Amino acid sequence: MSLFKFGLSADKSAMIKRELGKNAAAYFAAMQVAEQAFFAEITNEQNQHSLAWLQLRSRLITRIDDSDLARLDDFDITRIQSVTPSLNGQLRQVEVVNLSTLGTAIEDISSQAWIGFDTETAATFEKGRRNSNPISLIQIATVTHCYLFRMQAEHIEVFKAALKPILSDDKQLKVGIGLRSDINAMKRDYGISISHILDLNWLMNQLGAPKQLGTQQMAATVIGLKLPKSKKVTLSNWAKPLSEPLTELQLQYAAADTLVALDILHGLIEQIAPFKSLWPKSLSQRLAELGC
Repeated sequence: MSLFKFGLSADKSAMIKRELGKNAAAYFAAMQVAEQAFFAEITNEQNQHSLAWLQLRSRLITRIDDSDLARLDDFDITRIQSVTPSLNGQLRQVEVVNLSTLGTAIEDISSQAWIGFDTETAATFEKGRRNSNPISLIQIATVTHCYLFRMQAEHIEVFKAALKPILSDDKQLKVGIGLRSDINAMKRDYGISISHILDLNWLMNQLGAPKQLGTQQMAATVIGLKLPKSKKVTLSNWAKPLSEPLTELQLQYAAADTLVALDILHGLIEQIAPFKSLWPKSLSQRLAELGC
């Protein structure tokens, strides 16, 4: 991703593509070649590090358009890809927790320094009405597993009691994207106050992103993978009774959103670590506090 594309707003980019038609790709390629030549000309021993940091940040926070997104490999929930050399290839599983497997799940989750966190709620289809439905599914990811807690019937009180000490722990980091509504709903529905949180939207803002990038864009810019999104699955019935299993598409969707948050954080720290001396003070302080 070039600095030129970072400075070009989405509407202007779309206009160029519309006006140039089939020649648009060649135009953008030519601009990137010109930019590379420019940086080669101005780079010296004194500014090399800071210019590399500028180029990295511009790549990480520049939105990828639909045509470029379509060319990326799909995110795989069963195996870590494109994150760090030490994690790539690690296999992982999705597990729907029940009363008999709860103890093993909690033991694994409790042993982690970082966990991915997300929730799903049954949609409301009344126009103009705020969704006040209770959280139906809580997702917690470790490096090797994504645990799905279906908050229905006899599971509610047992799961709530098991998860509260973890989610309120002020030492274990909970990582996610756009967590404000999830945090508020957990307090409203289950009386759980979540502590020690890192919302990756905040982290990207510290690198210069002007607004929330969203999960799909972060997956594309940080780890170079396409996270499939489906409105149909988002609006599907997450509150079905325990006697009815979640569909395979629901399982994949719920797990992907949670696992990818951990992957993005690991991948991002790996990429920005060589430039630690150039991090904004707010970023340095916050990541030090969080133990990242």
